[in-house]
Amino acid sequence: MEPARVTAQLATLCHEKEETMLLTTKLVMASSALTVLLFVVLVTSASAETATQSSGERLQVADQLADFKRTAFEMRREADILKSFTPNKRLHWQSHTYRLDALKNHVNEMGKTLAELEALKPWANESQGMAIEHARPHLVSVAQNLTQAIELVRENRNNVYWTEYGEAVSSIYAHADALHTKMDTILDYGNAKMRYDNLELQPASTEGS
Repeated sequence: MEPARVTAQLATLCHEKEETMLLTTKLVMASSALTVLLFVVLVTSASAETATQSSGERLQVADQLADFKRTAFEMRREADILKSFTPNKRLHWQSHTYRLDALKNHVNEMGKTLAELEALKPWANESQGMAIEHARPHLVSVAQNLTQAIELVRENRNNVYWTEYGEAVSSIYAHADALHTKMDTILDYGNAKMRYDNLELQPASTEGS
């Protein structure tokens, strides 16, 4: 074989090898870019899903706290009416049991809601978390005194006219009032703080001073 021909064949082989290596490099780079792109898409998608889930749970906390506060208001109202019965010796005992039953329904409803709120507490803001923490002690106290009052009526209907029953009813109202007042104050403060934080306040003008 002629030397010039051999040299030409070698040059052709070298060129083909370079083209193959270049194509392989491009394929590897494209594959890496695709992997990175897929990773970014997956991470972004997961982050968006987490953000959506967290947003939904935060909204659930706000909604359930609003319901809890409304029920606390109704419970306080019922407790206030029941408390007004205790000095009245002529009021029928069934008037007491009607209010006691209404209070029992409120306590049971609020107990379920509070358990759900405590599970959602990681997604609550500072004021919401504080409201959740302060709710249970007062709700437990209402339930304990309510149970005592109900048992006293079951033992003897005439107990509605005596001091022990009156003290239990007074305690029901005191804790129902404290529960609603704390919920109202804490949540109002949290809402006011949120509105303040969202204000775009500009520095006051010093012109003319």
